[in-house]
Amino acid sequence: MDSKKQEQLHYLMSFNGGFLGVYAILNFCDLFGSAQTANMIYLVTDILGHNLAEFVLRAGGLLLYMCAVALAVWLPRHSTVNLRLLSICFDGLAALVLGFLPKGISPVLGLYPLFFAMAFQWSCFSGAAGFNSSTIFSTNNLKQFTMASAELVLNRNKSHLPKAKFYGKTLLSFHSGVAVSYLLWLSFGLHTSWLCLLPLAAAFALELSACRESNESPAL
Repeated sequence: MDSKKQEQLHYLMSFNGGFLGVYAILNFCDLFGSAQTANMIYLVTDILGHNLAEFVLRAGGLLLYMCAVALAVWLPRHSTVNLRLLSICFDGLAALVLGFLPKGISPVLGLYPLFFAMAFQWSCFSGAAGFNSSTIFSTNNLKQFTMASAELVLNRNKSHLPKAKFYGKTLLSFHSGVAVSYLLWLSFGLHTSWLCLLPLAAAFALELSACRESNESPAL
């Protein structure tokens, strides 16, 4: 894939990460389904608080997240599958499932589709243009943008301009996804996840086009 299309795909998947990230927060009691830090913290408090049922649910979510990462490591050695296309399909499947979940479902259980899909996406979309960058959360992207901007403005080092632009666009893409998802959620609630299929379809088409141009296997 040429660098321009790689960047475009990165920004599309960052948009998707923001879209599904705020969707999880809005629909599942402020829980973030794209990471495990909070979930692992609650695992400890559930043990100490003797909340066995919540512990089991959270442990299941953690294992699902780990399985997705392990699958992304295993597949390249044992198949010719295109991990980026597969990741987009997993995201689409998760988006479909989320819209059918019943109201009142346990927030942790409701996040299971996202735990898997977002972990797999994180493993398959790890950056572009020579920069490491997550498409499912923003903390390190913010750090890298701030560091590059400080070098550019405070130290007058213009060599950091490409880095500042890349991470700035990544943050903008992610939080544009947040904004769009929130506005749609006001009208569609839990079914908002289905509308995520539109940017995912665009990402799928872009990756497929890039595969054909580079004669790379588009196999799923």
